[in-house]
Amino acid sequence: MQIKSFEDVLQANIPVVLAKSELHVSLYLIDGVLIDTGPSREAEMVASLLSQWEFDQVVLTHHHEDHTGLAPWIQKQKQVPLYIHEKGINLCRKKAKLPLYRRLFWGKRLAFEPEAISNTLQSERYTWEVIHTPGHAIDHIALYNREKGWMFGGDLYVQPRPKSMFRFEDVPLLIKSLRKLLSYDFTTYFCQHAGIILDGKKVIRQKLDYLMSTQQEILFMHNEGKSTKQIQQELFPKKHMMNYYSFGESSPRHFIHSITHVIE
Repeated sequence: MQIKSFEDVLQANIPVVLAKSELHVSLYLIDGVLIDTGPSREAEMVASLLSQWEFDQVVLTHHHEDHTGLAPWIQKQKQVPLYIHEKGINLCRKKAKLPLYRRLFWGKRLAFEPEAISNTLQSERYTWEVIHTPGHAIDHIALYNREKGWMFGGDLYVQPRPKSMFRFEDVPLLIKSLRKLLSYDFTTYFCQHAGIILDGKKVIRQKLDYLMSTQQEILFMHNEGKSTKQIQQELFPKKHMMNYYSFGESSPRHFIHSITHVIE
């Protein structure tokens, strides 16, 4: 785990390795606010860090286990409020039922009791605007600090040109959320997987442009009568390891289906 600082933000970058694949997930601490908790698979390491960090509230960008894995531990050990969008509350109140590859990669996520976050969040020095940004998850939020021009965007960015989507993702909703984000005046973007991006608005715009152009291509081919398989062969001919690890839960098919709304 690597700890970095950016002005008054602390970033814990946690590497998670399975077989030959390595993914990174970050949690951020600023002004007494912890943003996400990291995965339970690295519980010993992360809990040791969180025992040293001082915070009086936790904001969860969404309910996925790589972002909420240590939330039950925090609730028990720290006894501070954990906030999430209202659509995520019931998802957190019970133990997460995860596919095998996600349990192996991130670890399980036990039940905990979060509170609904309001439209604004107050920390000691800052007022944060809470932005509902579904697409990756129904309860996904971003946190905006107008004074600093900072956007904490959870999993909205991750990578600029995705070639597949998870079964639970929705490309049109993601496009709408990225557009919403671009209506705010921010510079630095804090991603939970790609880290701190100084020219944040530029990379968000690049991802939005890519998703919009890909959506247009998919709809054009779909309206021509091409099947999902034919569209996939033309636009996404190569498979990556996550397609295999996830047994198809991450797939170009889901990218196409979320746009055409046709399951074949």
